[in-house]
Amino acid sequence: MDKAEKLIQMYSEASFYLLGLIQSLEDGPTKKRKQQLLRQIRELISGLSENAAQISRDIIEESYEAGSTEAIKQLKAQGIAKEIIEPTLKTVIHTRAIQAMVDEVFYRILEVNDHMSSDAKERIEEAVFRANRRSLIEGVSRRQATKDAIAEINQKGITGIIAKNGAEIPAEKYMANVVQYHQRKAHVEGVINRLIENKKELVYINSFGITCDHCAKYQGRVYSITGGDSRFPKLDQRPPYHGHCVHSASAWVEEYHDELEVKKAMKDSNKPFADSRSEASIKKYEELQKEKSKKNDARKQWIRYKARMPDLPDLKTFASQKARNTKTFQGWMEDYRKVGGEIKKRGG
Repeated sequence: MDKAEKLIQMYSEASFYLLGLIQSLEDGPTKKRKQQLLRQIRELISGLSENAAQISRDIIEESYEAGSTEAIKQLKAQGIAKEIIEPTLKTVIHTRAIQAMVDEVFYRILEVNDHMSSDAKERIEEAVFRANRRSLIEGVSRRQATKDAIAEINQKGITGIIAKNGAEIPAEKYMANVVQYHQRKAHVEGVINRLIENKKELVYINSFGITCDHCAKYQGRVYSITGGDSRFPKLDQRPPYHGHCVHSASAWVEEYHDELEVKKAMKDSNKPFADSRSEASIKKYEELQKEKSKKNDARKQWIRYKARMPDLPDLKTFASQKARNTKTFQGWMEDYRKVGGEIKKRGG
């Protein structure tokens, strides 16, 4: 498991740990227990912030260095003499770039951790409120009322961020986007800043046959980093272009290419910035997106079922049973409906 995967897993585990803390209110929604849970939440978030900050710094530094090293290899491969290539990472252009990205990721960490903490605390308060209300008004035992409330409250993952459209994005999903985006960004910045330091103006953005409509506009072109070479478009939009973008940059040394290659690069680079994908590529991309959506739907369903049926197996087993629509999965669906029906009968 690499560091990026480790960071994402940390948030996945933290999310489920918080759901477990909320679930433990079933043992008795007392004031003392509530205070214990709030303290445990603070301790978890504090530790998560510290560990995530260190791992994310390592990820940024390592990815940036990898990009820089790759740029050096590209320059050498394209005929630039080793002795004139500046190799250090200790100059201002590099240290400032790395620190800026580290600061940006740390801000995201604080943001998502704050949302996680608030979400968990609000669920605890809501569970206690519902339990007390039903106990007083309907005469339902506090234990049963709490159990019913938690079964409903915990049907979604712990919120990591609230999007502009109001969508609540699970913590681990949001952090996966953050870490993958900045890991790629650090690599690209490592390449580009190494080229700038070595006074190289042109850079190539790689191309993929299967990509989104946005990336399709920018890929497969040579750019002028500062705009100093008017034959090529200025690099105003650097990859990554979105959270899970896999596009990168590489050195493009004109002397390494013949006249026909240079003319073709100029033509390809100055074509209209529009989606030029084939119908087959678009179809394949849409199929891949549907497959990702199915996996995400399975995870959401597992979280809902797990809230009502704590003994449910892990996500991998659940997804496998769901994909094959086994009798076991059908049994889980029936059990889920029965538990929901019981909650409604009790007024939950």
